[in-house]
Amino acid sequence: MKFGDYLREKFLLICMYLSTICLILIILLAFNVYYTGIIMIMFLLLILGIVLFFHQFFQKKVFYDKLYKLLNDLDNKTLIHEVIEEGNFTDGKILLDVLRETDKYKLEQINKYKYMQEEFQEFMELWVHEIKTPLAAINLITENNKNKVTNSINEEARKIDSFIEIILFYARSQMPEKDYLIKNSKLIDIVNKVIIRNKNSFLEKNIRLDLHDLDFLVRTDSKWMEFIINQIVVNSIKYIDDDPLIEIYATYDKEKVNLYIKDNGIGISLKDLPRVFDKGFTGVNGRCRYNSTGMGLYLVKRLCLALGNNVIIDSKLGEGTIVQIIFPLGSFTNKVIGDEENGIKSEE
Repeated sequence: MKFGDYLREKFLLICMYLSTICLILIILLAFNVYYTGIIMIMFLLLILGIVLFFHQFFQKKVFYDKLYKLLNDLDNKTLIHEVIEEGNFTDGKILLDVLRETDKYKLEQINKYKYMQEEFQEFMELWVHEIKTPLAAINLITENNKNKVTNSINEEARKIDSFIEIILFYARSQMPEKDYLIKNSKLIDIVNKVIIRNKNSFLEKNIRLDLHDLDFLVRTDSKWMEFIINQIVVNSIKYIDDDPLIEIYATYDKEKVNLYIKDNGIGISLKDLPRVFDKGFTGVNGRCRYNSTGMGLYLVKRLCLALGNNVIIDSKLGEGTIVQIIFPLGSFTNKVIGDEENGIKSEE
């Protein structure tokens, strides 16, 4: 609290106090009070006013300086009313009462919207499971009646299923801690599930697959990681042309396991590369070749961070793209199947 600010705040009160002193002086002179008495009374009044003025100033200054210091030191600044001592003057008490009431209201509003969000997520998950039933029926019908038309219908149904999965994981990503379960998972099993999901696309586009060095265990949620890897593989399938090749492999060091998904597709332009993980960003390729939503890679980044992973993408236009997913290792990592000394690689 600055003295100048306090002085401006009390300026009117000071003027009224000095005016009162002047009025008392005039009254004393009118009643012919001795000059020594007048001087003593004026002196006492001035001293009393100055003492009260500075007492209130330092009282408030100590309180507000402490308040600002605690506010700057707190990470969660909404807890300021819990740590500050109540002031011994009216303004300080009113301030703390206001802070407590606003914090109470804030918590009520947060709980209200949290409940609404949970309700929306439950509805979305229910809706997704319901809509998958007719999609499964469509796939069954088209598989049993194969021709050009049913093949096209089946392809569109797969696209719808992919978009529905994006909706589901987007809803889950709002509160990820309630949905994922971190445990040791075989990297090769997760990758194989992704390959099986996209087997028709691989056959249709004659894409060669090169899978190697995937016998690692990583700590992750296999369901979420399957979705993440699938989004990257689907992107590779979309933007791959001549002599298509997708290579998936992993490397290991003492601190992490690195999963690489590499393709020889059309690549990403240098200006688009820094924004590929932005929400809703489609880039030149997404706008020109496909009606992309820009949500796939956004969710990849978001879910990776929720799982404690990092994802890095590197690409050159016309040469292909490589995506790296980093699985950090630590002392909490459980031993994997097998007797490898490093506790990471499995020979099963």
